[in-house]
Amino acid sequence: MTDGTPDPDADPAELEELDLYDPDAPDAVDRLALLRLALRFGATVDEMRVAIEEKRLHAVAPERVLAGGTERLKLDEAIARAGIDPALGHRVWRTLGFVEPTPDALVCSERDVDVFELVDVASGVFGLEATLALLRTAGSTMARLADAAVSSARSVLEAPIRSEGGTGAEIAQTFVDVAHSVVPRLYPMLETVHRHHMVGAGRRYTAWGVAPTPQQTSDAVVGFADLVGYTSLTQDIAPEELEMLVAGFEERALAATARPGARLVKTIGDEAMFVAGGALAAVDIAQALIDDPGLPPLRVGLAAGEIVTREGDVFGAVVNRAARLESLAEPDQILCDAETERRLDGDGGAAVSLGTRVLPGFDEPLEVFALPARS
Repeated sequence: MTDGTPDPDADPAELEELDLYDPDAPDAVDRLALLRLALRFGATVDEMRVAIEEKRLHAVAPERVLAGGTERLKLDEAIARAGIDPALGHRVWRTLGFVEPTPDALVCSERDVDVFELVDVASGVFGLEATLALLRTAGSTMARLADAAVSSARSVLEAPIRSEGGTGAEIAQTFVDVAHSVVPRLYPMLETVHRHHMVGAGRRYTAWGVAPTPQQTSDAVVGFADLVGYTSLTQDIAPEELEMLVAGFEERALAATARPGARLVKTIGDEAMFVAGGALAAVDIAQALIDDPGLPPLRVGLAAGEIVTREGDVFGAVVNRAARLESLAEPDQILCDAETERRLDGDGGAAVSLGTRVLPGFDEPLEVFALPARS
């Protein structure tokens, strides 16, 4: 035992004295295996006690592998080592989407010190608020990626083991093995992908030909595409079929927008939002989605003009206009505003004026155009 923490091969009686193990419990064999595995990866007695209380002892060893780093530090220790203001350090922690730990919790490593030092450097380049905005985007993006990874692991790895009567120790060892084999390759992949997207983003703004502004405004065509009948579909098909539909929609939306000067901003279930530098490109994306035989009927709305880009998202009246036009469209129909029609200048075919419409959220009626379907 070192500093009150047993060795991985400690006698079961020692673990019993620490109130971690009951040899007479129905799950005694599994509990002992889980404790030994957690201890092998450096878990403390307090960590294991909390995990037992939260019924997640099987996750302790994999979490230790995922945490990385060679040191275990308190949050305030990591902040102090980075040499930044404590209040700022805690703000950074929250901005990244992390829960405030108890003062004595060893939630950090030397890698977190690097994060806090980066904030200090980046603030000198971009300013504090812009740096925090980047952190919010990074935190939310990583949270989404983490949730997707854990959800997949639970479904693909854990669920079959449990359904076949496997033990918690088997689940924990499986997660440890995957963490050892996948994680070392995951983070270099993230860096490589991010570098590609950085280059792509720079080229996209250059292609748009719009001067940068302090307010992060730009000019583009915004599109919304919506799966018709999605709500009723969710009631009529099995969860696995719904998952395949949503995944297929996102995959096809990514494929349709994977072109110079365009970007898929986000998908939310049955809806995709994209931006393009030119009206014709936006129409091509919309038509590609509508023509895709692997998708149900869609509605699409397009609007052009000034947008605000912030934290990877797009905002402004143009965005709202495109969303309202999408909700107004018929199945397999593309509607656009007058500015998009003007920018097409006949290139997208003969757009048909549907007259003016009063759209929710807009004081003045707006002229709406329907774009012809491709033959």
